[in-house]
Amino acid sequence: MTIYETITQRILTQLASGVLPWRKTWKSGLPKSFSSGREYRGVNILVLGTTAYTSRYWLTFREAQRHGGHVRKGERATPVIYWKWRTPEELRRLEEETGKENVAPCVPFVSAVFNLEQVEGVATPADDLPEHHDRLQVADQMLEVMPDKPEIIHTLTSMPAYSPSLDRVTMPHLSQFESADEYYATLFHELVHGSGAKHRLNRFGEVEGDRFAQYSFEELVAEFGAAFLCGFAGIENRSTEALQASYIEGWSRVFKQDNRILLRAASAAQRAADYIRGKLVRQDAASESQPEPVSLSA
Repeated sequence: MTIYETITQRILTQLASGVLPWRKTWKSGLPKSFSSGREYRGVNILVLGTTAYTSRYWLTFREAQRHGGHVRKGERATPVIYWKWRTPEELRRLEEETGKENVAPCVPFVSAVFNLEQVEGVATPADDLPEHHDRLQVADQMLEVMPDKPEIIHTLTSMPAYSPSLDRVTMPHLSQFESADEYYATLFHELVHGSGAKHRLNRFGEVEGDRFAQYSFEELVAEFGAAFLCGFAGIENRSTEALQASYIEGWSRVFKQDNRILLRAASAAQRAADYIRGKLVRQDAASESQPEPVSLSA
């Protein structure tokens, strides 16, 4: 089974239980590496953040031993994906061997990690508890640091949307939502769409396939991106956790048709989340000399 099949099968299994697994990320927060303290990114957020464990921290079998502990007998590891960057020499050799240009500059490989709850003898970090920051304040700050954000208007509607031609996000009034958390989760979804504009990350022009494939990919990017942003801020959206079976079946069908779409969409969603958090510059300014953007970091 390939890396793509392994990750896709994990998501399909959770979809079969009747939930969109990436929505669980909203409550658990972003997972972290125990050794480095860094947040996992992209598809690893989906894999680690949707497990049943409550600890945010993950480590390998050897890391557990190095920190004076051990993995409990019978515990099963969870796969995470890393990327190995090829050297210029490797790229030239592959181009000669395959006769192809533009060989992929990196290749994925799988590592196995365990949640801190599966480990004995390792102290729990002090910050491995729900953070007591104001989640709505953090969500509001993201609107401040997002560079060149689209126009946001509020009107009496039940259909939030991003218009590429107007570069505008149309949102229902806050009073129309059951909670502020639901409002921000919806707004993040639309802002991720907005991040794909040509003068931002230029994502729309890079998607291949027919109209259905393009729509499915972009909606998946917005779903994942909103999950990453909600996980960072601590936003919870309980009202959207119970979803219609047709919605679940729709995503299952997309994943079965293309087992690489998860990794591609998660990667694009991570770039969108980074952009909204002020950690990336605009597409048309990337090559110019620009001051460092203000950013929200973990």
